[in-house]
Amino acid sequence: MKALFAGLALFLCVTAASGSENIRVALADNRSTVSIASESGLIIGGRTDAGNEKKIVLSPGSVGSRPLRIKARSGLVRMNGKTYRGWLEVRKKRNGLLLIVNDLDLEDYLQGVVTSEIPHGWEYEALKAQAVAARTYALYQKRTAGGRPYHILATVSSQVYGGGSGERPRGAKAVRETQGLVLVYRGEVIPAFYHSSCGGHTEDAAELWGIDEPYLKGVDCECQEISQYGLWEKKIRKQKIIAALRRRGIGITDIIGMGIKGITSAGRVKEVSVRSPQGERFIPADVLRAALGNTTIPSVFFELEMDGDEAVFSGRGSGHGVGLCQWGAEEMAEQGFDFRSILSHYYPGTNIVRLD
Repeated sequence: MKALFAGLALFLCVTAASGSENIRVALADNRSTVSIASESGLIIGGRTDAGNEKKIVLSPGSVGSRPLRIKARSGLVRMNGKTYRGWLEVRKKRNGLLLIVNDLDLEDYLQGVVTSEIPHGWEYEALKAQAVAARTYALYQKRTAGGRPYHILATVSSQVYGGGSGERPRGAKAVRETQGLVLVYRGEVIPAFYHSSCGGHTEDAAELWGIDEPYLKGVDCECQEISQYGLWEKKIRKQKIIAALRRRGIGITDIIGMGIKGITSAGRVKEVSVRSPQGERFIPADVLRAALGNTTIPSVFFELEMDGDEAVFSGRGSGHGVGLCQWGAEEMAEQGFDFRSILSHYYPGTNIVRLD
């Protein structure tokens, strides 16, 4: 009987997402103007006339209390130099500025994600693994979006979405050949986190975010064999760190010393000790990384020492380290593993099911 109920739960969870699944992507926020165009002409939702406009420029004053929905008569619609499938929805916010949301089919959306996240020339099985992880992550974000007017962001804060400009034939093929496939655990779509390069071992999500799930535990990874983020070193002057911390509301006048305060089981830094005339502060490593810039400090998998007026960060990897390691997926694909084996390695205990 337990098996019957488990199977029924999985059936209900999966079939709930069947049919034409859409996704709403926040493309731009707090804009004072937006330009939308299409050579084929623009269709404006709610208008009964044909409409011959090929370009419109909108300001908050030209958008009423209800969202304005616009799409191309055929092909892709262009907004501020980039092209998109589906509808563009322009909404006036309470602060008087504009939010632009792309409302489109989930599979079309993924075509603009896969090769925006990883190079289109990578191994095909790595592209397919990325497609399934991105689909799962997007669907999880949609299910947990609550009442906000979009499901997911178009940036690294969620997953990178380049619209039509980010599409490539091999990435689109990977999306088609994995159509509808998602990762589930006990019948539920998982938050399929992923990152660029783990530095040799992925991270336990419980260590970073308090998410204690068996499929988000750390695993060994061979990304160091090929990753361009294998080893890196960054030297940052004290004044730049002081300015970055002040922007985060941490007011210090000087840095006397810096050091590491606690590491995760995989070796990533939990907190950084900053000694100043105002006393010693313990700053979460991810907060310091974000303050300095996530590209400046690629990951919190680092060692730290002071050299005069500079802090020297010697590290490896890029990104938060949880879930799928993209460079590790490429290494596994080069060794002959298929996308299912890759996903099983990085999300242990999960199953791949189709949304139909």
